[in-house]
Amino acid sequence: MSLAGLLLGACSNQAVQQEQAPSAAENDQRLVGIWAMLPLRNGIANVAEYRADGKVLLHSFNCAEPDKRGIEESDYRFSENGRTIHVSSPQRAFDLQVLDLQPNSMKLGMQVAGFELNFSYLKRNEVAPLCALYVEPQVDESKQSAFKASDFVAAPYIPAHADIERYMGRWVNEKEELQFEVIKDSSGRAKLHHASDKNWHYLFNDMNWQGDELHYQSFAYSDQPRLFSHPFHKSQHRSILSPQAEAGKIRYSFFIGQKRFDYILMREQ
Repeated sequence: MSLAGLLLGACSNQAVQQEQAPSAAENDQRLVGIWAMLPLRNGIANVAEYRADGKVLLHSFNCAEPDKRGIEESDYRFSENGRTIHVSSPQRAFDLQVLDLQPNSMKLGMQVAGFELNFSYLKRNEVAPLCALYVEPQVDESKQSAFKASDFVAAPYIPAHADIERYMGRWVNEKEELQFEVIKDSSGRAKLHHASDKNWHYLFNDMNWQGDELHYQSFAYSDQPRLFSHPFHKSQHRSILSPQAEAGKIRYSFFIGQKRFDYILMREQ
């Protein structure tokens, strides 16, 4: 299974902070062995087999689809401070943040497309998924259907504000990926906008100022039936834009459940 499959649904996991990580040498000793991931909401329950020779075997499992399984081999190494595991293969490379590493339990984090994903593991004696711990989520059938106008009423226009000009423009993340635009229509009214792509459409409403912060609701949906079961379809998030001291930058915040995510965006030149 692809890395994208591993990541899907992981945003709901709670982030864990660790003030001081063990050294790379200590982590090397602790990490060697078989680690089974606690199942994600979508059923993915992969098992990582870290070997003393610097190889890691990812055994992919899905408790919701038992017939789907595979294996992928990569190289791994710790950073000098013991806080990061660098994983690489001919196909790709990525970093895992070591949030906690105990003799029999482990928590890792990863940044993907602006999202902080977290995974919990238990050390095991054999390669087997923890499907006994998987609880199949309740399916909200109202979300797995075509979008209709009553699902979210778009109202993207931004109320007047003395510093509205500092919000105008195309805003991108550090990878120069467009997040949204603040533009003006033919009458000069400012509004929040995100152009549709081949899979997704984006809507906004509930625009309101709280001091210099712009608060609003964002919504995304697809008109392709194959994506109706995707978690992003009909997803709605409370969001905030906050000014920064440095010109050409704003802080973009959004909430998934009770967890807040903050990112600094730059105005595209």
